[in-house]
Amino acid sequence: MTEEKRLFARKATGLVREIGFLTAIIIVICNVVGLGWQKRLFQFTGPAIVPESAYVAGLPPITMAFIIVGIIVLLTVYVFAVLGAAMPRSGGGYVYISRIIHPSVGFLASWVEYFSIAVSYGLIGTAVFEAILIYAWMAGWGTAWATAEFLLVGGMVIVVLFAAIAYFGVSMAGRLLQAMFWIPAVITVLLYGIMLTATPSAMEAGIKALTGVTATDFTKMAIAQGMGKKVVDYWGAMATGAIGAYWAYIGFAASTFVGGEVKEAGRALPRTLFAANIFIIFLYISISYVAARAAMMVGKVGDFSFFSSYAFLSYGGGQLPAGVGKAWMPNIAGFAAAGMGQGWFLAVIPIFAALWVANDIPPFILTSSRIIFAMAFDRVLPEKIAEVNERWHSPTTAIVITMLVAFIGNFAESDIFVKYPVPVLTTYINSGGAVAATDIWDTIFFLLASLAGLLFVFRRKEIYEKSPFKPGKGAMAAIGLIATVANVYLLYLITIGYLIPEPWIFTIFLLIVGAVMYYYYKSKGARVGVDYATIYAQIPPE
Repeated sequence: MTEEKRLFARKATGLVREIGFLTAIIIVICNVVGLGWQKRLFQFTGPAIVPESAYVAGLPPITMAFIIVGIIVLLTVYVFAVLGAAMPRSGGGYVYISRIIHPSVGFLASWVEYFSIAVSYGLIGTAVFEAILIYAWMAGWGTAWATAEFLLVGGMVIVVLFAAIAYFGVSMAGRLLQAMFWIPAVITVLLYGIMLTATPSAMEAGIKALTGVTATDFTKMAIAQGMGKKVVDYWGAMATGAIGAYWAYIGFAASTFVGGEVKEAGRALPRTLFAANIFIIFLYISISYVAARAAMMVGKVGDFSFFSSYAFLSYGGGQLPAGVGKAWMPNIAGFAAAGMGQGWFLAVIPIFAALWVANDIPPFILTSSRIIFAMAFDRVLPEKIAEVNERWHSPTTAIVITMLVAFIGNFAESDIFVKYPVPVLTTYINSGGAVAATDIWDTIFFLLASLAGLLFVFRRKEIYEKSPFKPGKGAMAAIGLIATVANVYLLYLITIGYLIPEPWIFTIFLLIVGAVMYYYYKSKGARVGVDYATIYAQIPPE
């Protein structure tokens, strides 16, 4: 047995650097911008009402949360940019944490992150149809098709379809991703234009035409149903909104997970990360403000408007008028378009929503499969998972396993076990249950990756010095420290946000399973002469 065989599964990964600069940027944007960001503005305004005259700089608390959490994200992105440039290998954070902090810590952190992404792959597959359903009322489409069975099967078909595309390599997946990106991107520009040109008269006319109720009536209904009793402090509401904002930003380091397949990754990864995330932060801040501004034009009663009342009636404990869908950001553009006589735009909104959701999927299957690929390449998972198809240069076994894990997300998001109750499964596999609490696992992972960035210049100086992108050692340590503390704060907010035990029980279960697998395969490898001390002292080969 050769020395190279004892260290790694083989001398080279078998993956090929085929991802260009633009595709790497789009991978990050599409991984982040999906369905949830479309409702964050209202979802985190409704339960924490703030008098609109108390808005700091005229910004709703959730918009302020996008700013503050965006700063935290950029700090974490900086850490990933330095680590990615120094160790541009597939697996991303798994490689960084295992080589800097400890192999077992890297494995467990990345194990839960793998489930976060892989399960979300399934959740999003089903959510493509839910996105259409959400806006069907505004477009005048029927909803009888949206049964739990249809959502389950339809979501699984999408998961299988995109797994098949990923099977044929990143080049094909990248071309598809670009095609899927530009259509919703163009529609987003139209959304901006409609909401920026909205007038009070157009908003009033559109709301009345689509709901049968005036904007002022919405506000009066909300006040009568207790909206004034839900008033909270601005900064308290911002802290609550930070949970939703962070969730909306998850995926900001996506290109690092496929670092071994990015062209000139040592130099390209930092630029793709910063370019993509600056765009995303600008998108979230600006579009949430523009939508809130349009909604606040009408329905003024005291210190509230249609914006606060629509949010409260949708998510704060109130009751919407019959036939009116819950508040989502594109609905505001729909009201404005209807009031301006642009009714055709109402049919475009479901397409906008579905495509922004669907283009999440290629990055999800690419990034999650590369995590377990990297683990298997280190031989702390079965070596077969590290196999690469010689023709397509894709980790086919890792892709198939990820597809199967994604089915859990399909079952959860479809709520099939709610419709057909099954002991234990109904409790843990549902749209609001344990397997959907992916932000817990994300935060654990990014917290430890930030800590790895803090320790990088102290524990792996030889790797740091060779990096094509590096700040001063003091600056790197300081940024890593700030990012670590900020992620501790986010984990605290998420912890107090999850008051039910099921997500934490499932998280502990995942960690136990991961620990057992790690020590089993490490012990098995050691028995046949695998030198793990040397493996984790080195960066994997290309």
